[in-house]
Amino acid sequence: MPKPLSAVDCIGPAFEQTKRQLFVPFRFQRWARLALVCLITGEFTGGGGFSGNFNYPHPRSRGGNSFLSFRPFDWGHLFSFLPWIIAGVALVLLFILLWVYVASVYRFVLFDSVLHDRCELKGSWDRWEPYGRSYFFWCLCLFLAVWTGLLLLIGGPIFFAWRAGLFHHPREHLAPLILGGLMLLFVLFAFFVLSAVVALFAKDFCVPLMALEKLGVLDAWRRLLPMLGAEKLAFTGFVLMKIVLAMGSAIIFGIATLLALIAVAIPLVIAGVVLFFVGKAAGLAWNLATISIVVILGGIILTGILYLIALLSTPPMVFFQSYVLHFFGSRYPTLGTLVFPPPPPPSVEGPPALEPPPAPALAG
Repeated sequence: MPKPLSAVDCIGPAFEQTKRQLFVPFRFQRWARLALVCLITGEFTGGGGFSGNFNYPHPRSRGGNSFLSFRPFDWGHLFSFLPWIIAGVALVLLFILLWVYVASVYRFVLFDSVLHDRCELKGSWDRWEPYGRSYFFWCLCLFLAVWTGLLLLIGGPIFFAWRAGLFHHPREHLAPLILGGLMLLFVLFAFFVLSAVVALFAKDFCVPLMALEKLGVLDAWRRLLPMLGAEKLAFTGFVLMKIVLAMGSAIIFGIATLLALIAVAIPLVIAGVVLFFVGKAAGLAWNLATISIVVILGGIILTGILYLIALLSTPPMVFFQSYVLHFFGSRYPTLGTLVFPPPPPPSVEGPPALEPPPAPALAG
């Protein structure tokens, strides 16, 4: 195993491993399976939101409830749908929890895939589910701890300021309010950074410890903390370098993703406009059947778009996992023996075989 690599020294080997696993040779089936892992774990290179308020002219319908007629929504009927709304919110929360649980298990599938240059989806669940369950509960506890901390950090100062009467006549207390607000912003920023670093270390370093030594997440943290204390500067450099690499990756692959989405959106928009006017000509109305069809088609299109983004995000996903393997493997011998296998021993060649002496000539 080589000496501990710095955060910069790991970039080159990570690029080489990514090229070897994805491009030399190019294996589309492996890429497609890794894209599924990327989709499940949410390892996208970046994201963006598009929103807007577009006021289209609404053509008036002559036939009443036509495909283009939209009646004003009666907010008074909202309470009659309240049970359905509560059930929908509960289902969304349940789906999010289920997705996080599955993503926690597939975090170990990603680690195993890049480490051993394979992507075995069949049978991986039974193998990694106990460790993924431990990681999932830790993520859930971290989420609750972060929100509890936010409530205390924000609610506590506001409560004490209110008890002190600073909000009754705010103009008379501008200086303490401004200074307190700036201090609160600084504390919140530090809290967010600390939470993000803790989540990053668990994802990058606790997962290898759990996978290779069959540990729970708390035991993995007990193994990791002495390593962090022994090399504070090295791990700080790792975090900073990963931020820089993530920003560069988000720019490069974000542009590629945007161009791909534009190329896909053009035929989808054309098809949507054609279907819209076909439905209008056929006299279709917005009812349970048409809305269900639109929702199903929208779900299929959204799934396809997300998978396309996952396909484009597979190279940076493999790169960052390789980057972690080389950095942590040079400090963790159990992982290092797999990332940096020892060279084969040189073959020992014996002395050349002696040729037998020529047979003596027989006398005539």
